[in-house]
Amino acid sequence: MASNESIKGRLEPIAWLFQIFSAIFLVFFLTVHLILAHIYGISNDLLKVIVNNLKDPWWQAFYIIFIIALAYHGTNGLRGVIFDMNVKNKKAWNALFWAMALIIIGYGTFLIYAIH
Repeated sequence: MASNESIKGRLEPIAWLFQIFSAIFLVFFLTVHLILAHIYGISNDLLKVIVNNLKDPWWQAFYIIFIIALAYHGTNGLRGVIFDMNVKNKKAWNALFWAMALIIIGYGTFLIYAIH
């Protein structure tokens, strides 16, 4: 048990650090995304620009990294809120949040390739 507790004690600060890094990435990604939206306005022109951008591998990578950062940040934040309520069976909750993140990443990646 003691070794398991020490591993848990070391992993929580890493999760917190990744939460901060994902927040920094999200600020960058969201800024780029909103700049594009404001340049073209919310219209059919914006949709055309996004669809054309998604043909470029660099933009595909941009949006996939955006989705990964978003999925991690959201599910880890929700996990932190749930864990602050002193829930039982944290392993099951961790598995649920990882499954949610992987589903979000998989669906978002599927949409990127399905759009173009």
